[in-house]
Amino acid sequence: MKLARIKQLCGVILILGVCTSAFAKAPNKHLITWEAFAKNTLALHRKLISAAPVIKKTRMGGYAHTPDFYIENTYYNADTHRLISRVRWEKANPAQLHTIEVYLYDDEGRVTRDFTAAYTPGYYSAPTQTLISLHHYTRELHGFRIFDASGYRINEGCRGRYQGREVEISLDEGEIDDGAPEMETPEYKLCFAGVPETAGKYLIPQ
Repeated sequence: MKLARIKQLCGVILILGVCTSAFAKAPNKHLITWEAFAKNTLALHRKLISAAPVIKKTRMGGYAHTPDFYIENTYYNADTHRLISRVRWEKANPAQLHTIEVYLYDDEGRVTRDFTAAYTPGYYSAPTQTLISLHHYTRELHGFRIFDASGYRINEGCRGRYQGREVEISLDEGEIDDGAPEMETPEYKLCFAGVPETAGKYLIPQ
């Protein structure tokens, strides 16, 4: 099974606070890469909240059987009120990162890229979910591609309007690999003309 596919499964199961042991058997290179990605995402978060005045909101959260599992800190730019990041730490182990999301914007206040890393309780050698989302805006279309920290393209989507019609495209990695029919449409080509085909330099969150 592809690591990207394992990641997707674990990402869903993460909501329930459990995951299979698939990642315990993942190659060391994978673990090192994904753990570095999480640390770099945390470093980017710290850089961004130190560069501008912020509003911080804190709440407790968790899952069905562990309702107070984490402490969530959400940071907003105090001037623009845009979401900068959301960081969750395990309540019982405050030094253990649980999940992190970081957002960056263009001059018009639109998200240009965002990064996510999430750990499953009990599996701390590396996050079990990593996401790099790259966004682009063309006319009335918003296209984005999502990669994991290993550089695999795992999802892409396009929303908006094209020639007066609503556009809603969502493709997973299997559909992308197989060349889904949507990929031949003019709206798809226009939407993704400015979206990078690889994660490139953003494998290091910046």
